[in-house]
Order: sequence, then C-alpha cells, then structure tokens
Amino acid sequence: MFECLTQWWPQSVVTQALVVGIVVGVIAYNLFKKRYNLPPGPKGWPLVGNLLEVRGTLLFRKLRDWSKTYGPVMTIQLGTLKAVILSRIDVVTEALITRQADFAGRPNTYLVSQLTKGGKDIVNASYGPTWKLHRKIASKALRHYLMGDNLSLKVSQSLHITTALMRKEQGAFDPFPYLSLSISNMMTGMLFNKISENVDSEYYKAYVVTLDDLMKEAGEGFLEDSIPPLRLCPTPRFRRVTRASDKILDSIKKEIAAHRKTFNKDEIQDFTDALIQAQQEAEEVDDPVLMSQITNIHMAMTIFDLVLAGTETSRNTLHWCLLTMALHPDIQKKVHQEVDSVIGPDLNVHVSDRENLPYTDAVIHEVMRLRPVVPIGVAHSTLCDTTVGGYDVPKGTMVIINHDALHFDPDQWEDVNTFKPERFLDSDGKMGPKPDSWLPFSAGRRVCLGETVAKPELHLFLAGILRVFTISLAPGTQHDFEPQSKGARNTPGRYKIVMKSRI
Repeated sequence: MFECLTQWWPQSVVTQALVVGIVVGVIAYNLFKKRYNLPPGPKGWPLVGNLLEVRGTLLFRKLRDWSKTYGPVMTIQLGTLKAVILSRIDVVTEALITRQADFAGRPNTYLVSQLTKGGKDIVNASYGPTWKLHRKIASKALRHYLMGDNLSLKVSQSLHITTALMRKEQGAFDPFPYLSLSISNMMTGMLFNKISENVDSEYYKAYVVTLDDLMKEAGEGFLEDSIPPLRLCPTPRFRRVTRASDKILDSIKKEIAAHRKTFNKDEIQDFTDALIQAQQEAEEVDDPVLMSQITNIHMAMTIFDLVLAGTETSRNTLHWCLLTMALHPDIQKKVHQEVDSVIGPDLNVHVSDRENLPYTDAVIHEVMRLRPVVPIGVAHSTLCDTTVGGYDVPKGTMVIINHDALHFDPDQWEDVNTFKPERFLDSDGKMGPKPDSWLPFSAGRRVCLGETVAKPELHLFLAGILRVFTISLAPGTQHDFEPQSKGARNTPGRYKIVMKSRI
C-alpha cells in the first residue's frame, strides 16, 4: 500500500504543497464551519432534490401532506433552492410578526429577476430603502383612491356593465370573461381612469387577454429557477411567459407616457398621476438618490404588480364564489335575502353598505379559507441567520408560508372541510374578529398592499351580482369544488352557469 501511495504522490514540491493545502483546507472547513439545526424534511434525489415529487401535483396540498410527517417547520430541496415551509399559525406568527425584520426579504429567483427587471417592483423587490419608498408612495395613492366615493363609483359602474352583458347571455355560459372584465375595469379605473365596455375593448385585450396567456404558462414554476444551466437556453414556456410579461409592461409604459402629457399636479386623477407626482417632487428637490429610486421602470413595475396581482387574485376568488353559489343553493338563498334588504335595483353600491352585509362577507371569507387563490403566497427570504419553531434558518433561505395548511388546520377550525360561513359571524350575526389562522393576505412587513381595496371590491361585486341573478350550474352538468389546476395555483377551472334574472 505504501508503494502505491508513493507512486501516486506528486514529485513536484509545489504540487505537494498545493495538495497538502487543499486537504488541510477541507479538514479545517468541516471542523470549523457553522453547524445549523435545520428543520427536517423529505429526502430528495441528487441534483434535483424534491422536484420530481412535486411536479404535476397541487404543490400546496403536497406540502400540507408532508407537514403531517415532518412537522409545521420543514425543509424541502427544489434543485439548487432550499426552502423552509411553515404550516402552522404559531410558527407563521413567529416568523412574520415576532421576527418580521428577519423574514422580510424576497428570494431573487431567475424568473422573478427577468419579469421585474432586476427586482424593481414592490411585491418581489429586496427589502430596503427603495422598496420602502415605493411601498409608501403606493400606499398613499391607494388611500387617496379610497377617499370619498371613488371605490363605490367604480364598483357600481363596473357592475352595471358586467350585469348588462350577462343578461344578454342565452342559456349556460362561462362567467370567467365577465368576472375578468369586472376586475380589470376596477384596476384600469384605479390605475389609469379608464374602463372597458366589453371584452373586445383595447384595454381588455392589452391586459386581461395577455394576462391569461401569462398565467396559462406559469402554473408549475420553472426549471430555470432550480437548474441554472437551463438559463443558457431557456425553455419555450419560459420565453412565452417573459414575452407576455413584456407585452403588459409595454402597454403600461405607453399609458405612463400619455399621462405625462395631461398631468396636472392640482388634479390627481388616478394611481399613475400619483406616481408621476412623486417622481416630479423628487426632481424638484434635486435629490439624486431619491430620483434613482423613482425611475420610469420602477413606476412601470409598481403598476405591473397591481395589474398582475390585483386582477388575477380577485377574479379567481369571484370565480370560486360563483361556483360556491351554484353548488350551495341554500347559502345562495340567504345571500339573496340579505342583499335584497340593502342594495337597490339600481346597483349603486356603497362601501358603507358592507356593514349591513355580514353574511355575504362571511361567505367570501369562507371561500377564501377553503380556496385561497394564492395558497403558498409569495415566498420570503431571510435577511440574516435566524430561527423559527426551534430550528435554525440560515441567511438567504427561501421561506414559504403554506396558507392552505393554516386554513385546514383541524386544531384551529371546527368541521374543517365543511363550507360554513357562520364560523366568521358573532352571536349577533355580525362579522366577528378575524381568526388568527385565516391569512390569505399574509401579515407583517410584506402584507398584501392591495388588501384594503380587494376586500370591499370582492364584497360589493358578489353582493351586486347576487342582487341581480340566481345562479345554477348548466343543466345536465356537474362540477365539484376541487381545484382544476397544478403547481402553486388554486383555480376552479372553467365551468358554465345559468344566471336567471331576479330584477
């Protein structure tokens, strides 16, 4: 054996020193490297980790199943990405509230970087001064929009358009395009002070149709995020998503340019005007740092966030709501009785009506509990070495909140699989305090920016539609309450309904 080692050992003194240095370095690294008490999790395959086990599945349900074995804090490996999954409200609260500064980051995945032009949006941007500034500007603009009757007028206007189009349908039809039109009108009304009269309009095609193309391709995530060599030659699906994203972004840039020509600082008409005002104020104080944080691309990406997140989540939630009404005629009847006593046949709804529509609100809350349309939310990233649930979480680790698991936790909810709106009502029939484990909008520093608009918008839309129509499935058809999607999305699939006019 000694002779074999002698033959193998290099003759050059320099090479010998290099080999010894490498060996000593490896030994020293393993002796002194920081040891982490990482959460447990399913074993994966070399290189791909757990990717093969989650492909083709409902990711949020697969994670919920795994949590029963590995606990509420677990680790999975998605190619080169390591992710910690939180599946119970106590550990979620610890991360998002108690240690919110530690968990306020976002993972810089390849797809997100491409779509957001290097993280220049709000949803996916790195936590820091630029993110804080844009969050502040956007929050101020949304508060301005919610002042007075702005939201009520936009909902009423959109309801009139949508219900009129639905009345023209003969027999069973697919409601999804009309729900998309309703929510798109809310978004383009808030962002650009523009609405569409039908699904053939320029705005509908520019934003909704292109968004449909994007979401159709985005279901199960992208291997480019987990397997870096694929980025040298992206898959056709990856290229289609980036093309659709760029198409929406180009439309937004054109809208910003048009707004600049008509901008009047004394008459801020919409969200885009508010962003232009913030940019001009930065120029007036001649602050180069501030100006670098409110560039044209930053503005466009902020609007892009609202178009994408605001439209996709709200229309799919309403899509689940209409299916719920068709599947539960007894619950629909209760909603009818409530909305008839509050909303007139003219459909001029008001945000103040919401307090008198608690059962309708409870129905929406229960739909969002059972079918959150973003069931694993937007991933977080740790900004430093930290802990959660007694385990270590190294800096830069992706952290995923499984909202689906929170909403199906039998320790938090009675009859967890039963659709029961009453669980959100108090003894007087009013909306009670929000249950801790109901978290579709997340919490902490990265809580959903659009929550203050989404809640009244969804509430008034559903109430208005049910004031006008009785909803049932198409005769001779069946459609269950199971998701008809894959990956991280939670959608009901397309279905047809019959809407019988009540007024």
